[in-house]
Amino acid sequence: MKYVKYLLNLPWKLLALIVAILSIPISIDKNDNAIIVKVRKFWWHPSKGIRALTLGNVILTGRKILKNDLKHEMVHIDQHMREPLLHPFLAMVEQLRNGPKNSKYELEAYDKAGNKFIDS
Repeated sequence: MKYVKYLLNLPWKLLALIVAILSIPISIDKNDNAIIVKVRKFWWHPSKGIRALTLGNVILTGRKILKNDLKHEMVHIDQHMREPLLHPFLAMVEQLRNGPKNSKYELEAYDKAGNKFIDS
């Protein structure tokens, strides 16, 4: 079943790798569950204070990540695996309804990682 979930998340992984290229990668690392790409800048993102972003099993980090940000993003990978293919859509609806601070997905990630939302 795990392989089916990875396959269902493949479109998001490919999109994340394209976004990583557009964001000018500095380094690429890999752990058991994730590809981690450090990028120069999220110049294309409307939120100016963004520190990291996860799609599928790819984590993009900026230069200013804080303690536990990587743990936070790993929680998002777990969410992608729980809701393969659909998670980004469900997360977007949740953020539109409740805002980024009160999204159940963000609250779960902040709680499990032990970090907090910081306004930019």
